[in-house]
Amino acid sequence: MTNEEENFDDFLKKKKRKFPFKWVFVLFVLLFFTGLIIVSADWVMGALVHTRKEVVVPDLGKKSVTQALDLLAKQNLALKQAGVEFDRDVAPGSVLRQIPSAGSTVREGRVIRVWISEGDEMIFVPNIAGKTLRDAQLAIRQAGLRVGKVENAYSVTYEKGLIISQTPKADNLVRKGEAVGFILSNGAPPASVVLVPNFKGKKLAQATLWASLHNINLIIKEDAYSIFPNGLISEQNPKADKQIAPNSNMEVVVSRRETAENEKTYRLHYEMPQGKKESRVVITKEDVMGETEILNEIKQPGSKIDLEIPYVGKATLRITVDGVLVREREVL
Repeated sequence: MTNEEENFDDFLKKKKRKFPFKWVFVLFVLLFFTGLIIVSADWVMGALVHTRKEVVVPDLGKKSVTQALDLLAKQNLALKQAGVEFDRDVAPGSVLRQIPSAGSTVREGRVIRVWISEGDEMIFVPNIAGKTLRDAQLAIRQAGLRVGKVENAYSVTYEKGLIISQTPKADNLVRKGEAVGFILSNGAPPASVVLVPNFKGKKLAQATLWASLHNINLIIKEDAYSIFPNGLISEQNPKADKQIAPNSNMEVVVSRRETAENEKTYRLHYEMPQGKKESRVVITKEDVMGETEILNEIKQPGSKIDLEIPYVGKATLRITVDGVLVREREVL
């Protein structure tokens, strides 16, 4: 063996003698005591829980959250909201039910889960005007409402068997299970019965002629701030389809607003598509003056809409049928 080999062998022997066994021992001791502390803490916590005082869970039913917290605090209990539910017999924001139940015996510190009432479930009333009796009844029931009183009346607007009007009106918020009543059309009236036509958006001359033919006293009022062009009827009373007797009064409001210096008029013509049911038509105008609703009515299949729409600068006209945009046009 050479001198170099002997020196290398001595070096390895010295390294083996210097291996830090004491640090391994120290690490082992630390791990042992750490585990012991964890086990002891768990045992202590368990012992503390089981030595807590037993208390009776108070009745939180129909109590507000604030009241429930106060009751639980007196018993050293906690509260957690587990969910919300509809219930017409319990005020919104009040406790509907709880777990554990009232009267149960638990230890202090226990969490009581509660469900909070949202009160009555509110439903938007569907629009059934223009629907058949069967479709109207189906729409009402599907919305979670009840079919109420059904009455009949003549109509110059709705064909026989279609819904003329409803109570409550469409889109009103009512309690779930509320009754919806409606009037069913008997079709056109006999010659002895006079019904008021729809004059809204029509020229005053048309209402004047009709009133004269049926011996109706026409009362004319003027509106200088109307959105309708000058000379057109914006409101009427009685409304369309209401029965009226000879020598009765009918009131109409006629637009008499001043024309803006740069105001223009667009003549809109739209024909309703042919079909078996009527549709709700909404016509809006948007210009520098903002967005304005020009028309919002139920229209018969195949009926024609003719309107003179005033606008300033550039305008966008939109026509929606049963909530669907069917036409949008920019006019200059």
